[in-house]
Amino acid sequence: MSILKPAILVFSMAILTGCNNYNIKYDYDTQANYAAFKTFDWYAASVRARGKANNVENPLMDRRVRGAVERELVAKGFQLQKTAEPDFLVTYYPVYRNRAYHTSTTVGVGWGRRPFGYGVATRFHELHQFQEGSIVLEIVDNKTNQLIWQGAATGALTGLEDPQDADEQVAKAVHSLLEQFPPQRGR
Repeated sequence: MSILKPAILVFSMAILTGCNNYNIKYDYDTQANYAAFKTFDWYAASVRARGKANNVENPLMDRRVRGAVERELVAKGFQLQKTAEPDFLVTYYPVYRNRAYHTSTTVGVGWGRRPFGYGVATRFHELHQFQEGSIVLEIVDNKTNQLIWQGAATGALTGLEDPQDADEQVAKAVHSLLEQFPPQRGR
């Protein structure tokens, strides 16, 4: 029984990582007029952000996230506006933090006959570390330069095994994030 618990824990962590589970949280300004928004652009491309450094740590992931955000917003009826000032600006940033979990495995051998017996066992403890990556997406009203909507997909950038997996995971996470944008009245 003692070997069963660590095995279940390791199996559960493998399933959770393999399923690419993430947690979605969002917050928004309840007074903003979301119905007036028709066009968008990236914050770094706007007049407000010109002159600021646009240091991208991972250009492949940057293109992956930007592409997913643009596809989702266009599917919702918004237009990407690169030539004039848009109604709202979009920005995102990845957040990474180190996480860990422990496992214990007991290995033993025994001999004897009932009711007497002898046995020897030892327990191995292991610390497993991994990096949890999240996507934080923010939307700013271009006229007021105020943050009006923010969402986070915690764990969305965790356990990405290959480029196809990353494409799929990021697209799903961005879709889940933007399901709540624009907010519906009465929510």
